[in-house]
Amino acid sequence: MRRLAFVLATLVALAATAPATAGAAGPPGAVTYRPPVDAPIIDPFRPPAENWNSGNRGLEYATTPGTLVAASAAGEVVFAGPVADGLHVVVLHDDGLRTSYSFLALIAVHRGEKVTQGQTLGTTQDRFHFGVRAGDAYLDPALLFGGGPPQVYLVPDELRRPQTEAQEREGVARMFPGLAARAFKAGAAAVGWAKDAAFSTAAGYIADKVDEARGAIHYLEALQPMAHFERFAAAAKAWWDARATCTPEDVPQPKLQERHILVRVGGLGSSGGKEGKEGKDGAAVDAVDAAALGYAPNDDMRFSYLGGTTKENKYNATDTTEDLKVSARRLRDLLARVQAENPGVPIDIVAHSQGGLVARMAISDEGEPTDPRLAQVSSLVTLGTPHRGTPAATAATMLNHTDIGGMLLLAGHVAMPNQIDPTGTSVEQMAEYSDVIERLKRTPPPAGVKFTSIAAREDLMVPAGQTVVDGANNVTVSVPGHFNDHLDLPGSPEAQREIALALAGLTPTCQSFGDAMADAAVSGAIYTQETLLGAGAYGGARYLQRRLDSPELKTTVPRRYDLEPPR
Repeated sequence: MRRLAFVLATLVALAATAPATAGAAGPPGAVTYRPPVDAPIIDPFRPPAENWNSGNRGLEYATTPGTLVAASAAGEVVFAGPVADGLHVVVLHDDGLRTSYSFLALIAVHRGEKVTQGQTLGTTQDRFHFGVRAGDAYLDPALLFGGGPPQVYLVPDELRRPQTEAQEREGVARMFPGLAARAFKAGAAAVGWAKDAAFSTAAGYIADKVDEARGAIHYLEALQPMAHFERFAAAAKAWWDARATCTPEDVPQPKLQERHILVRVGGLGSSGGKEGKEGKDGAAVDAVDAAALGYAPNDDMRFSYLGGTTKENKYNATDTTEDLKVSARRLRDLLARVQAENPGVPIDIVAHSQGGLVARMAISDEGEPTDPRLAQVSSLVTLGTPHRGTPAATAATMLNHTDIGGMLLLAGHVAMPNQIDPTGTSVEQMAEYSDVIERLKRTPPPAGVKFTSIAAREDLMVPAGQTVVDGANNVTVSVPGHFNDHLDLPGSPEAQREIALALAGLTPTCQSFGDAMADAAVSGAIYTQETLLGAGAYGGARYLQRRLDSPELKTTVPRRYDLEPPR
């Protein structure tokens, strides 16, 4: 039903577009443009007779894969990301024109970034398209490269400023007929484009109500008394099964004796900046001591949510809320490249929080079922990963099903636009009842991969019970003396030992029965309290909504999908 809503919203958006007319708005001569790549043009500007017909609304260049793409002129990046099956960048310039750089292999900038002329925006695949728009009118980019008198174009004042990300994405899609159809095939990679519009359709409304009902059923099941006993029973059985094969405490921490490559994957709210914790220009997974594990400095890299590594593409916290499937596809691309450049060298992944879900999907058919490339990963170690979803994501998703809760979440995001969007796609996918989590619960660890899931007993963000993966080595450690166990877990000595054991192919450290029961008791109490808070917040918001929907107040309360999302 979500896909149907997307198609309906897409058709409405495309049908509503119309070309703008030329007029005076300031000469583009005030901005100097130059070609974005040094390559021959193989398909010149061929505007269609009608806006919906095929043609070429820009220039297509004969580039080789990996060619650097430069900003044609200085400006502000107003879009950088996927539209259907391609990566695109749009730059808004001081004269109101927008230049677009389409079908890239990698993106090196992010939305909101100021770029200078000639600054690298990304790299090409085997095709590259360059376009220019004045409002909704498509221009011949060749006219901007000098040689004639300045021309002037009408650019409405409201379009001389950055639009919402959804609107900028729509502008890219209108340039390529058929892109909307490919977006449907790509599925969730472009759902964000029509997310707000979907609420205005009947299909979107029905999908919203069905999803809300599933969440309500989840709360009823999670809070039943038997759920508490089941957690203790599962913990006792896991301890009993592991007691004969676990690694004794007196076994020294091992170290890799041959060359391995480490790929780190940060979590939700991380960024591609300096080393640090989520929200502090870095990622908690940076705290893992790679040298102590046996990795050479040149064999240690971190995945970028924009594709490639963080040395190639910096990303910010908002980029981590993209569809997990899109992020998994980009990680798979990186793994395939690393494997091709280092044949025969084992690849290990150490991922924190949401990054563990991205990693699981990247090395299994969950990431992209039609992509035959599956890198030969030796070990996967996840730290505080919500393999069974997280109560916080469930609460945010359920609150967003109410107008009151949705407006509160939106207000918080508007107040802190550089932080994660609590209604972001990946947040919704980490709700405990989401389709993504339900599929992962049924997906066994990939064959041949040594898979260990490490949890922190006092983790308030992802309770330890939510990190369990059937068929993997599951271990819970206590990180004493720390306030935020979720972020401190990767750098703790306790986790470091378990990572080293996992990489060496050993089982987790043995626990006493008392410690195993303490893990279950503490994490179970955290989970129950957070679930109660989430259910209470949702119930309170739903109650207030019903009161506010009374006849005397209904016309004065805005709906959440009438509000413009943050830019």
